[in-house]
Amino acid sequence: MNKKYGISLNLFLFLFIGYFLTCSASNTPKVHVNSGQIAGGFEYTYNGRKIYSFLGIPYASPPVQNYRFKEPQPVKPWLGIWNATIPGSACLGPDYESNYEIVGQEDCLYLNVYTPKLPDGNRSGYLMNVVVHIHGGSFISGQGISYGPQYLLDTNDFVYVSINYRLGILGFASTGDSVLPGNNGMKDQVAALKWIQQNIVAFGGDPNNVTITGLSAGASSVHYHLISPMSKGLFNRAILQSGSAFCHWSYTENVAQKTKYVAKMLGCPTNNSVDIVECLRSRPGTSITKSFIHFMPWKYNPFSPFGPTIEVEGDEKFLPVIPEKLIPYDIPVLMSVTQDEGLSTALYIIYENGINELNNNWNEYLPHLLDYNYTISNENLRSKIAQDIKEFYFGDKIISKDTISNFVEMISDRTFGYAVSKAAQHIAEMNTAPVYFHEFGYSGNYSVIASFDPKSYSRGSNVTHCDEIIYLLNMKGFSVHDNEEDTKMIKTMVNIWATFIKNGAPDIGNSEIWLPVSKNPADPFRFVKITQQQTFKNREHSNHGNYEFWSRLPLTEFYNINVPEDVKTIDRVL
Repeated sequence: MNKKYGISLNLFLFLFIGYFLTCSASNTPKVHVNSGQIAGGFEYTYNGRKIYSFLGIPYASPPVQNYRFKEPQPVKPWLGIWNATIPGSACLGPDYESNYEIVGQEDCLYLNVYTPKLPDGNRSGYLMNVVVHIHGGSFISGQGISYGPQYLLDTNDFVYVSINYRLGILGFASTGDSVLPGNNGMKDQVAALKWIQQNIVAFGGDPNNVTITGLSAGASSVHYHLISPMSKGLFNRAILQSGSAFCHWSYTENVAQKTKYVAKMLGCPTNNSVDIVECLRSRPGTSITKSFIHFMPWKYNPFSPFGPTIEVEGDEKFLPVIPEKLIPYDIPVLMSVTQDEGLSTALYIIYENGINELNNNWNEYLPHLLDYNYTISNENLRSKIAQDIKEFYFGDKIISKDTISNFVEMISDRTFGYAVSKAAQHIAEMNTAPVYFHEFGYSGNYSVIASFDPKSYSRGSNVTHCDEIIYLLNMKGFSVHDNEEDTKMIKTMVNIWATFIKNGAPDIGNSEIWLPVSKNPADPFRFVKITQQQTFKNREHSNHGNYEFWSRLPLTEFYNINVPEDVKTIDRVL
């Protein structure tokens, strides 16, 4: 058997024997869902609590062959017992840890369920809150299995679910019409949430108490679900870490043109949408996925070339208009950013010898690094915008050792800061339910920064993108429970999540009162700062993320704020 495209005989025998042993064991946890019976396994939390795990459960049919570029289709029932001890494949996308090598398969629409308790045969009794995690990865990479519940379920009775969804071009291509409206990756997430509604009781979960969480692109996904007409009634609370639908990288421009370009590169006709889609279905999935690199002109930037966009046509639209025009569902929301979000990006540029390139080609490369290349309202202003940004953050200086903090601030503000806080204010203004916000400023023994250079990071220094999640969900290579101070932070962060999941309000366990974001957008932005000393400080900021500066720039993404009337007539989708 061809090992490249199939399963070797030895591996097949291994999986079969493992399946036989798993399903024949007397203590094997078994669950019956709508599609059939599932046999799972066991895992342990960091303090040794035994939990049931069911991995690689299909929630939709494989989106392959004629189903490629189609909305997710219902999963087909199976005979016998499904072996849920092996994770399903990741969706096709680049692996950041292996120099952007393409990993995964197209057959990837799987989810994982962990539960501390299983109901009795008649499914009666107490049902637990459900926590659904949507992974990040710029909408082009990642998988659900990378985030485990070993911290969250150590002392909490929750049912935890992580999901996969189609990524990059395979998940977000669009022809701008009814042939391929787009957003299939987001519709995969909706299908997973619907599967949870229909089946989670079998695992002891309460479908009427579902909290969706996400990091980075996962957080933006959560925000999209808060406003999408397709996601109504599928969850009751939301947690967003370092991302929102208002982030420049969360909304993708020119998707139809990009899709046509991919078709042209792969030798497909581009005269009409039907021919584009039919031809692309005949091309290898890896070849389609690899073409993302053509939309990253400098140092893998912009880092999210394919993602959610407006659906102009289609029977059921996930995103019918721009996010700012949609009213969020009225449920409690918890949001956050880290203290130095942009540091990991800045360090990557430094270690890729990009500082001199950027200094010498500022006007050319900055629009790619900060991803405003497609949103300049007037091309004649390209150089002026770049110089205005440089003057605001650097004055008459260049990027150097003395101005690294300026560089980090610029990337942090642009990529996360003002867009996440503005989303929080927008949700709070529209709803009666509270929106809570915090800035994570604790630096422990581990950090994403150390993946670039272990010598560049030390405890108590900077707190970059993704550094908060490691105290809530277990990630490979981040054993933060191996020391007393970080273990204390695990308990603090898990308590914040757990109390919010249960009650819709986070508990910080001391005399400080966590004030929600004001419902008046004219008020200063309110949030809690989590410090290096693991204390909580109430803060107010009238210009979080330097929003006033960014909103003055002639970029069409600030669509309803400062763009001239003649520019507003331009269709953003085009």
